[in-house]
Amino acid sequence: MLSSDRPRTLLDLIHSDLSLRCLSRRERVALGALCLCVLALLAALQHGRVFLGDEIGTLRCLKQSSTYILTHFDMWLSMNYFILVEKGVAWLCGAADWRLTLLPMAAAIAIIPLTASLALKLAGSTRTALIAAGLVAFNPYLVAWGPAIRAYSLLVALSLLAINEFFRWAWRRDWRSGVRCAAAVLLLLVAHLSGVYTVAFLILLLVAEGISAGFSNGRRFLWQARTLWIPLAAVAIIVGAAYWRLLPDIVKVNREWGTDTPPTSMGYVPQVFTTYVGVGYVAWLSVFLLLAGCWSAIREKRAIILAPILMSLQGVSVNTSAFARYLICSLPLLLILMAEGIDWLARHVWIRGGAAVVALCLTTLIVLCWMPNIQYLFLAKKQWPYGKVAKFLHRQMQKRDVIVSGWNLGFTLGQFFDHPQDQIMLPNDYVDRVANHLAAPAPGRVFYVTGQAILNGRKAQVRHFGQLELTTYRGATARALLQEWSDDLIGRTAGRVSAVFETDYQLLALLEEQLSSGQSADYWRSLAERCRAQNPARAGEVPRHLEKATRAVIFP
Repeated sequence: MLSSDRPRTLLDLIHSDLSLRCLSRRERVALGALCLCVLALLAALQHGRVFLGDEIGTLRCLKQSSTYILTHFDMWLSMNYFILVEKGVAWLCGAADWRLTLLPMAAAIAIIPLTASLALKLAGSTRTALIAAGLVAFNPYLVAWGPAIRAYSLLVALSLLAINEFFRWAWRRDWRSGVRCAAAVLLLLVAHLSGVYTVAFLILLLVAEGISAGFSNGRRFLWQARTLWIPLAAVAIIVGAAYWRLLPDIVKVNREWGTDTPPTSMGYVPQVFTTYVGVGYVAWLSVFLLLAGCWSAIREKRAIILAPILMSLQGVSVNTSAFARYLICSLPLLLILMAEGIDWLARHVWIRGGAAVVALCLTTLIVLCWMPNIQYLFLAKKQWPYGKVAKFLHRQMQKRDVIVSGWNLGFTLGQFFDHPQDQIMLPNDYVDRVANHLAAPAPGRVFYVTGQAILNGRKAQVRHFGQLELTTYRGATARALLQEWSDDLIGRTAGRVSAVFETDYQLLALLEEQLSSGQSADYWRSLAERCRAQNPARAGEVPRHLEKATRAVIFP
């Protein structure tokens, strides 16, 4: 512990000596009950849930050897050591199933007490700590990523652990606390490379501490800080060795998908904020509470939003959803500031029952505003029952039958098949396959999987699974099958312009080129372009340098 005669510096404004042991017995019970509630929530969310999006990329990476995982880097294999651990879990359990979610869920639970501990150090208030824990526990974005078999919940937990350990070192400045902080940084960087932004934040705090100590005390501070920078230097060597062989692939992937000419725009920040806290009234309420928290903390703490600035200078430029994931470790810090804003308002608004009642009401209001987003996570499992579709296809498909769908649906269904590359095809691939054999017997039935549409008296065999639609096409020849398919798509779309019909119109353009039976292919392509413009996810958040690559995906 530091002597009391040295001048106060920047880190002395942090309550580094406070920990969860400062909570009363009742407050610790409340924090434990909160963790149990979130555990039940995540378990219920995971029950019956299929893996989606990048999680399927994780499943594909698990099929690779351990050597391959440690020596390659790509879009899905971007958290190599986390995937290696998950591969070990799959090997121990004998299957790549729900048990892969145990580690991410454990990290998601750990975020709650770690946030409370950090809030206690930053604000010095147990009420602020409990409010922050409640906000983190029921934030929809954190809940959604909680059971996902990607490293993002682990990234958040380890970022909070590293910051907590850094403040612990700032109070003690001994070798034990320095090694603990370095160990947390090592785990953070091994779990996900985006942890480098948290490390940059800690280094900036360390530099600011040295500057605030003044010239006369700077050399003494540097000598005291050896208990941290020497272990951190050792961590830098270990991390460098861990990622050295991956560096060429990392540079290649960043150049192709993630970077543009720096500095890049930070116009995504408002969209990321609404991704975290919601839109409409809850967003404005969150902004108000955030400003109140900053006002409350400005005399004692300096709120630094470092990661977006570093990303801009680095040249990072990806879509908004990717930015939200990369910046997820800053979300608990924002929620801590909101919690301090709630506590500040509670102290300055007098009502019967005191500040505790005001704080409880404001926190409950925020959580209630988030509930529809959490309910949607459960509703999505019923609306998109990929597992039921896969079971039906397994029962119905014969040897030469194929599944045809857009890239996203086919990618998701692929997790249920041993050889998806042979059984699931993009529409253009199937049309190219039969184009030169239109008079030959059809190779088998086509199971066309799309989003749901109105039947409109269609003659084809159609089955609905929630929001999914499965249509079966057959014909004596390939031409007859394609003609039935074309006629049904015309009836399905009926000339309507909607994002869900983009794939259908692109497919009609391809079929028209083979059949020459009606409208020109350019007519259908123009309708597909109008449908693409109806999809804000594809029209508004794609960075300029990725537009060409995005448009190359004909069937999204």
